Amino acid sequence: MNKIYSTKESTFLQVKGYPGLAIMAEKMSEFFPKEIKIYVEPFAGLARTAKFCVAEKKVLNDLSDYSIKYMRENFPNAEITQEDYRIVIDRYKDNEDVFMLIDPPWRKNIYKNNALPVCTNTPIEYYDDILARLRDSKCKWILCVDKDEHEIGKRVSKSGYKNVVIEHPTRTLFNRKVGVRMAFSSLDKPTDK
Repeated sequence: MNKIYSTKESTFLQVKGYPGLAIMAEKMSEFFPKEIKIYVEPFAGLARTAKFCVAEKKVLNDLSDYSIKYMRENFPNAEITQEDYRIVIDRYKDNEDVFMLIDPPWRKNIYKNNALPVCTNTPIEYYDDILARLRDSKCKWILCVDKDEHEIGKRVSKSGYKNVVIEHPTRTLFNRKVGVRMAFSSLDKPTDK
């Protein structure tokens, strides 16, 4: 069965270039643990948050050939992998020395209408699977999603994990402030920063 994706002009305008956390990366890094031994991104994309992370080791993973080439050129000291996110999460989720930033695709049409990134599931499929995999994990993690959880039916805000929404002070998209919702592995994270 072929999936139907939007061909509306507004869908193409949602992201200019490669999707990701470029606008919010630095602000998000304020929520990272103070000391990180191993930093892992199962959906690294262009690793925009990795440049704000100080860690002994960085593992950056993505399925996109474009992303892999970019990361190899821009993060020469990182371990770059091109594996399914499930393999990466399962490999590191029980390691207490790991901090994992997990940022799966938020909106399927952005990926469908962009030849550079790879999206193999619907956002709902990603978030259901990831939340199940993280249950009882031992690593620290942050799971990212658009602030209103547009395509996932509030799965992150209803997950039981502490959620924080941060917004860019000036940048907007479709007359709304650009923002990201983050869920944390620990329930003792601050609600405001």
